[in-house]
Amino acid sequence: MILSAGMDTRGKRTVATDTPAQPQALAASAGDRDGEVDLSWRTVTGAKSYVIEKSDDPPTSTSWTHAGVCTRSVFTVKGLASGTRYWFRVNAVNANGQSGSSDPAMKIAP
Repeated sequence: MILSAGMDTRGKRTVATDTPAQPQALAASAGDRDGEVDLSWRTVTGAKSYVIEKSDDPPTSTSWTHAGVCTRSVFTVKGLASGTRYWFRVNAVNANGQSGSSDPAMKIAP
């Protein structure tokens, strides 16, 4: 037993082995410039980064493409075609993997 060797394990920290929860409350709004959409969502506890994906309208299971990676719960997608309808979703990432996708949000790029 470890305690007999002079070590006390009562204060031992446990390490999470779960992937993060999926992001919630994704919102899309017009960015500061034409062709930009600002995204925001609730911070996910334990997430180290977020993967942002976009899709043309209508989204399908194969239409999602990488739009960026960030470490905060806000992101501006740039280089979009003005007047085009886009869909966005976010995944949280930690050392154990990636969450499921957020519910998608739609915005017509300004």
